[in-house]
Amino acid sequence: MVYEQPVVLRWGSPREFLNLFFSKPGEARGTEDWRVQKLRNLIDSDPACARRGLDEMCRQLGLCISGRQARRLFKACTGLGIKEYVKKRRLDLAARQLRTTDAPVKAVAIDSGYRHVRNFTRCFLKQFHVSPNDFRKIWRYKDVAA
Repeated sequence: MVYEQPVVLRWGSPREFLNLFFSKPGEARGTEDWRVQKLRNLIDSDPACARRGLDEMCRQLGLCISGRQARRLFKACTGLGIKEYVKKRRLDLAARQLRTTDAPVKAVAIDSGYRHVRNFTRCFLKQFHVSPNDFRKIWRYKDVAA
């Protein structure tokens, strides 16, 4: 029979150990809950699913928690609220489309889940500090220069 040496984790100070379990509300924890992972996977695969509502998403995934509990758990584990996370994922998807396709900005906005181009442009500008049209021009210039 082969014996393996047990793995002993060193947590450092007692304060560091306690912080794993009793982190402040705004702080992200070191490990991610399986329910949060399921929510993230669903949002990553389909950012538009968030429109259905968090209670419906939890029911669909079989999480057995309310939308309110899911919201708190998500924020505690990731440091971001669900709405912020969904918005970031939608804008990342839009940026990828602007870099790789020639689709009009209006089509990219609709594909990203925005109903109005004005709202899309405002959110895009806030996250990337450049308008969608300028973003596309910058990436095209980088491709030509490379």
